[in-house]
Amino acid sequence: MQDPYPVPPFTSPVNGSVTVPGSKSITNRALIMAALADGQTTLHNCLFSEDTEIMIRALQDLGFEVLPDPSAKSIQVTGLSGRIPNRRANLFVGNSGTSARFLTAFCCLSQDGEYTIDGVPQMRKRPIADLAETLNRLGANIETTHGFAPLTIKANGLRGGQASIDASSSSQFVSALIMAAPYSEKGIEIAMEDTSVRRGYIDMTLQMLTQFGIPESALSSSLEGYRIEAGGPYALPAGQYHIEGDASAASYFFALPLVVGGQVEIHGVTRNSLQGDIAFASRMEKAGALIEWKERCAVCRYDLNTGKAAPLLGSFYAYSDTFLTGAALAPLLDGRSSIEGIAHTRHQECDRIAAMANGLERVGQEVAETEGSLAVTPRPLKPATVATYHDHRVAMSFGVLGSVDALGDGSPWLRIEDPTCCKKTFPDFFDVLENLRQQSSR
Repeated sequence: MQDPYPVPPFTSPVNGSVTVPGSKSITNRALIMAALADGQTTLHNCLFSEDTEIMIRALQDLGFEVLPDPSAKSIQVTGLSGRIPNRRANLFVGNSGTSARFLTAFCCLSQDGEYTIDGVPQMRKRPIADLAETLNRLGANIETTHGFAPLTIKANGLRGGQASIDASSSSQFVSALIMAAPYSEKGIEIAMEDTSVRRGYIDMTLQMLTQFGIPESALSSSLEGYRIEAGGPYALPAGQYHIEGDASAASYFFALPLVVGGQVEIHGVTRNSLQGDIAFASRMEKAGALIEWKERCAVCRYDLNTGKAAPLLGSFYAYSDTFLTGAALAPLLDGRSSIEGIAHTRHQECDRIAAMANGLERVGQEVAETEGSLAVTPRPLKPATVATYHDHRVAMSFGVLGSVDALGDGSPWLRIEDPTCCKKTFPDFFDVLENLRQQSSR
């Protein structure tokens, strides 16, 4: 793929359909639960991307039999009821936050095991100290490097019990604890030091526990925290699990009709998704889009003849992976957008607020940022090349903005550096977008 990649704009309203890939968040959670389960589990509609392949390799390095079949979008995992085969392993997690956090708690379940977890330089800047300290209070023995990776785990099972955690920087800390909890000696009771933490992904993890056979009576949740009883093992009645389509990936196509007009049918998502990011669809409705929900897809429509869509205002805290989509859409909206509640995104794959501000300024927008917010006042778009900072969501969000025919002649005006960084969660994103453009021009 050309780098920087010139985004071909739509010269007619969108009119077609897309199928979003399987959810990264669900795929990586399901891999952990399948490895902890008793016997063979087959995962269907899996996402094959950089992050999920990192998790697959890590489980294989730990000695598990994991058989991926990318052509069938399936992965077969043989679980060992909480036992980890290899007692020594060096695990490389790249810049995959889910892999780093989930594997940290997972490895603590081993008996007499020693493991290291490390990643790329950016991963060494991403927070993990609060998770490690909480696990240590629950009986683990983890040494971090000044609160970051690389870290060393000397495992001898997880005692469990009561502990508090500050998960304000990542709700993945709580999900990691919840998934390991059924295999601890006493179960785990988690007290939330910050009760405003994003709950969507934690709720998803709890729902997946019940899908994998943990009884609802063994789980309880409240504003103050969570309790998960010991028991296990994970088990699926038929040994089969279907991965939902990725709601974060769907956000780009929920936004697209507001950029170029028309309608798009988005397959793989449902209104009652496990994923909190599906709420982005309601933000598009509030902006003026019409969304029709069907059994296994959604149809999103917007008529540009009615005028520009309404600006985006308020918090994106609960579904912050989609704030970048909203920010990229903001130059085309009817007034100043103000996106709030996103301070934690400065410590993800990159400083996402700074990255979006930089790209929007390059295309001529008036941008104001605080520690936890981003405001965009629309100004005429101008041709530019935007940096992605190796962040897939920055690339895909600007791919949506680049779809508008800003020059009026169908020629590309927006170029995106390092477009292949999308391999983290949506390897063929730009091919899917181009196919949709070609569908719409017929």
